[in-house]
Amino acid sequence: MRAITRELARFAVNSEFKKIPKAVQHEGLRALINFIGCAAGGASEPAVTTMLNTIKEFNGKNDTVVIGLEGKLDALNAALINSLSSASLSFNDTHYATVAHPTSPVAAALVSMASRVNLSGEEFIHGLILGDEIQCRIGNILCTPPGSVSVGLSMAGLVGCIGAAVAAGKALKLNEEQMIHAIGLAANQSAGLREAHASMGSPFTLGNAGRAGLWAALLSAKGYTCTESMIEGVKGFSVSFGTQTNPEVALKNIGEDWEMLDVAYKPYPCGFVIHPIIDACLQLIKKHTFDGKLIEKVELTVNPLCIQLCNRPNPENRSHAMVSFPHWTAVTLMHKAAGLPQVTEKMVFDSDIAKLRQKIHATASEEIGREAAKIKVTMENGEIFHANCETTLGTKERPMSDSDITEKTRLQLEIAFNQSTSQKIVEQCWEIPQLSQITTLLTQLSKNKSNMSL
Repeated sequence: MRAITRELARFAVNSEFKKIPKAVQHEGLRALINFIGCAAGGASEPAVTTMLNTIKEFNGKNDTVVIGLEGKLDALNAALINSLSSASLSFNDTHYATVAHPTSPVAAALVSMASRVNLSGEEFIHGLILGDEIQCRIGNILCTPPGSVSVGLSMAGLVGCIGAAVAAGKALKLNEEQMIHAIGLAANQSAGLREAHASMGSPFTLGNAGRAGLWAALLSAKGYTCTESMIEGVKGFSVSFGTQTNPEVALKNIGEDWEMLDVAYKPYPCGFVIHPIIDACLQLIKKHTFDGKLIEKVELTVNPLCIQLCNRPNPENRSHAMVSFPHWTAVTLMHKAAGLPQVTEKMVFDSDIAKLRQKIHATASEEIGREAAKIKVTMENGEIFHANCETTLGTKERPMSDSDITEKTRLQLEIAFNQSTSQKIVEQCWEIPQLSQITTLLTQLSKNKSNMSL
C-alpha cells in the first residue's frame, strides 16, 4: 500500500512558495481576505458570544488576536473562536467536490501561529494554500466515485482539522516525520455531524477543527507521536469514514493540479447548495416584474444534496433559515435581494414570506449539478416565469472577482468596525504578500489594541 500520509507530509514540508503557480498564490490571498471578512462579520453572533462566555474561565495566555472583538485569547482558544466566527453566518468558502469549508480552520490556526513565529504575509498565504490543498485532497478520497461518504458526516469537520495541522505545521517548520504525526493527530480528532446544521453546533464543527489542527501541530513539534498511516491504514481515516475509497486519489497530479483553484466564495450568506436557487430567482427577477405576494406556486429542480441538507420549509429561527432553501427562495422572490440585510429574525416570522414558503415545491434530479438549479413561478393570474442557473456565482466557472470579494469583505468588516476603518483594512488586505510580519495587519483586526483579557 502506498504511504499516502507520508507523501502528503513530504509535499507540505518540501513545498516552496516561489514554485507555486501565481494563480494559486493569488487564490490563497483571496481565500484569506474572504476569511477575514467572514470572521469579523460573525464575531458578534450568539454562537461566538456564548462560546466566549464558556471558555474565558479556562483561557490561558492572552497573546492571540480575536478578529472583530476586543482583547486577546490564548492560541488554542483564539483558533477556536476565529474559525467559529468565520462560519457563523454560513458565508465562508466551500470546496464543491467535498463540501468542505477549507479556509476557516486553516486561517484561524495560522492567526494563532503568526505572532508565535513572526510569519510574513507570504508565509501565511503559503501555509493557507497547503492546508486548504491537502485537506481537500484527503476529502477527495471519500468523495471520488466509486468512493462515498455518509451524508450525515460533516466533511468540514472530518478534514478541516487536518488542513489546520498542515498549515500550523508548515509555520512551525516541522520536518517530514513531525508533519506525519501532526496529520495523524489531527485525523484522530476528525469529527462532525450534519445533524447539527441550523444550530450553534454547526459552526462549532469548524471552530473545533481549527483548534484541533493547531493542537496537533503543537503536540507534534514537542515530540508527540501518532501512527504513520492514519490516512491509508487498514483502520485509518479512509476506511473509517468512507466506502469503496481509493486513498491514492489524494496524490493525483499533486503539485500540478490544485484543488485550491476549485475553492468557491459565497456571494450569499447561506448553505452553498442554496446559491443556484438564489441565482435563478435573481435571473427571473431581472427579466420580469411581479409582486411576490401574488405568486401561486414555485417549482424548483435541484441537485439531491440541496434537499438532503436544506429542506426546512418551516424554519423556527434565524439559524434554521440560513440553511433553508424554501426560506431563501421566498425571501429572494419577495424582497428581490439575498444578502446580509435579509439574514434577520424578522424575515423568519414575516407572514408573507411564511405563506410563500408553503407554495414552494422542489424536485431532486441527479442530472442537476450542485452548482445549478431551475425555477418555474406561476402567478395567480396564470402568468408563468422560468429561469435556469447553470453555474452559480462564486464557482470556478463563474468566480467572484477581486472587487466582489473586496465589497463582500468590506460589508462584513462594517459589522465590527466603522466604515473608514473597514475600508482601510480591506485595502491593506490586498498588500498582505508584501508584509514582512502579518501581525502588522492582524493587530488592526482587533477592536481593542490592548492585551486585556476578554
